[in-house]
Amino acid sequence: MVQTELQIPADFLKEEVRSGYAVTSKMKEVWAIELDLVYQVQKICKKYNIEYFADGGTLLGLARHKGFIPWDDDIDIAMTRENYTRFLDVAKQELKEPYFLQIEDTIPWTVAGGYAQICNSNTTMIHKATMNRNFKYNQGIRIDIFPLDKVPDDENEQKDFFEKLWNMREKYHKARNRIHNDKGEHNYIKAALGFLVHLFHIKNFPYYRFEKACQKYNSISTKYMGSISYRPERAIGLCEVELYKDVDYFPFEFITLPAPQKYEQYLSDFYGDWKTPKQGAGLHKGEIIFDTNIPYTEYIKKLNGGK
Repeated sequence: MVQTELQIPADFLKEEVRSGYAVTSKMKEVWAIELDLVYQVQKICKKYNIEYFADGGTLLGLARHKGFIPWDDDIDIAMTRENYTRFLDVAKQELKEPYFLQIEDTIPWTVAGGYAQICNSNTTMIHKATMNRNFKYNQGIRIDIFPLDKVPDDENEQKDFFEKLWNMREKYHKARNRIHNDKGEHNYIKAALGFLVHLFHIKNFPYYRFEKACQKYNSISTKYMGSISYRPERAIGLCEVELYKDVDYFPFEFITLPAPQKYEQYLSDFYGDWKTPKQGAGLHKGEIIFDTNIPYTEYIKKLNGGK
């Protein structure tokens, strides 16, 4: 495993059985890399007084396992949009190689996913379905950071809001696809467009308009918020704003993570019977290649016969 800035306890990397599931030493190394990435986030947030929270499956793991869900392979963090914007501004300067902030600003016209990733460039995390495609983004092991935006209380207004966001999302993806060639073949027109876009620093304006639209209700008092820039769908991942006003730190493996004191309400709303483990194959269902020893750039060269 590559060297990490966070000190990893030696016994953490040992294979063990959790909730009847065998966690391999290889997956423990992946977890260690991800915890080191969380450590980078924590340092920045502490220095600039930025709030963040465990989110999604990470929050579920924190509450039920005091760490990773045994069959999970990622970490999710959330921030209110205000804190998220501040974090991105300072993280661009604070993160040094091999740590990399992956957003539209740092890899233009490439991901535009509506959220940020912190990557370790000395490692590999490649989706098997994309192995033969010409993706230019950082494919090191990474963690996700999602901005939380407010949504309107009125049900009809909320429905219209999500429909508008979804349409805008489709537009910026189409704009991205006109520039970015990810199918592995050489396309002279897209190559020329991509060269001009990067030469003149042309931004994907449909994407930035979408992000601005996601923030429409942030200045007013509403009941719910969620990571709508990632999944602009009604009733997906919405949580009560009030839940995040009282936050505490809880154990997560050998570190601590902040979470709402009333996390049980969030988990019940989102997962139903969350206290009973339901063994699965993880979010990515084994469709990811992990390597904690070599950079993704070298791994891709190996896949292409050393070219």
